[in-house]
Amino acid sequence: MAREKKSISGSSELQHQEEMTVVVFRFKGGAESMQKGFDAVNSAIAALSPSHASHQRTIVQPTPAQIAPPPTNGKIIDAEVEETPEETTLVGEAEPAANAKPKKSLAPKQSFLSDFSLTPAGVPAWKEFAVQKNPQTEVDKLLVASLWTQIHGGFDPFTGSHLFTCFRAMEWKTQIDMVQPLRRLKLDKSYYENPSHGKWKLTAGIGIPAAEAVGK
Repeated sequence: MAREKKSISGSSELQHQEEMTVVVFRFKGGAESMQKGFDAVNSAIAALSPSHASHQRTIVQPTPAQIAPPPTNGKIIDAEVEETPEETTLVGEAEPAANAKPKKSLAPKQSFLSDFSLTPAGVPAWKEFAVQKNPQTEVDKLLVASLWTQIHGGFDPFTGSHLFTCFRAMEWKTQIDMVQPLRRLKLDKSYYENPSHGKWKLTAGIGIPAAEAVGK
């Protein structure tokens, strides 16, 4: 009687299965010792049998922490197996936005006039006049500086740079655009008029009396 030969189920499938192992080594040492370590590992991989090498793929990859390491005595200090390579992150350093625009520094639109005399002969000096008026608000300071410049300073009309110079002399806080409040006071109070571009003066009926009333 002939005997039936039973094949083991799944044996042919097991013979055709392949295996792949991914290994990442981390080395520490100088640049020269690092290269020697990589060469040693690569030589060991090349020495594997063809059948064994065809089923395994070994990856040797330096991590970011191994780039430009501190100098050592030329020996491979450490080698360990890791599941994933390391990543280097700079703490507290943010990448600039792609569409970010550089910030522009805001410089005053007016400038200090060194040739503008604040102590003209025969009239009250600017500092004495300002101390006597003792303005408290920003509007009052503008009115007082405008009044002195127009009546005693010899500039009728005057510019924003004249006001800027008066404010700097008194160490008052200046603005980027000294005439911006004048535009508002012109529309809201009619304290100022603008006879030409860049030129300003107190109005005779409202602006000058308002400036003279400061400090009284």
